[in-house]
Amino acid sequence: MIQLTEETRSGWRVVGVRGRADAESADELESALRAAINAHTKVAADLGGLDYISSAGLRALIQAARAAQSKGVDLAICSPTASVKKVFDMSGLHQILNIQGELPC
Repeated sequence: MIQLTEETRSGWRVVGVRGRADAESADELESALRAAINAHTKVAADLGGLDYISSAGLRALIQAARAAQSKGVDLAICSPTASVKKVFDMSGLHQILNIQGELPC
């Protein structure tokens, strides 16, 4: 199960992500990020509450990053938990995604 929140901080639209980003919730995650990307020029995905990410969750982040790039929107993936950061490192996505230790705002 995934819980998503949205708020604006210092010019950034922050999508808070809690729970699990897996096959059941990946579409919901991608939709929330795409909506933020379509409406804002700076978007941050706050993964501080994300306990687990599957390949489907990774795909959702990659698709959101591609959408952001095509629209010229800054997308930061922020505050990943240790377990999620480990998945990013093992998959090589830390070299593709703009992953920040903390929120940029």
